[in-house]
Amino acid sequence: MKKLFQDKTKGYLFTVAAMVFAVVTGIVYTVIYSSTKYYSREGIAIICCGVILSCVLLAFKLQRFAPAVMLVSSFIALLFHVYYIYFYISSVVTGIQFSGFPASFFVNFVLFGITLILSIISVFLPTEK
Repeated sequence: MKKLFQDKTKGYLFTVAAMVFAVVTGIVYTVIYSSTKYYSREGIAIICCGVILSCVLLAFKLQRFAPAVMLVSSFIALLFHVYYIYFYISSVVTGIQFSGFPASFFVNFVLFGITLILSIISVFLPTEK
């Protein structure tokens, strides 16, 4: 494993980290929300396509495009997540059905946020030597 990453740039490593967090985010999001009406199949499909396309780009030595793919896919997946839980957030904030935000709500937003932040950082770092 050390040989695989020893000559890679920081941008490459942040891109791989964003891909790993995107997979973790997708799994956690699916486990928590798949049986509810707040689950976004489109968001999961987009984040999975972004990870797969980034893997293909990294495999074919086109790593300069992988950070942008991860950034776009993680941002659109976050937007779909927000779109599907908007009704829940608005009803809680206005006090219509105040039941508070569950811990799973914050876990998903933190994971989506980490994925997005890693993607943003990787876009601004060089991915090629």
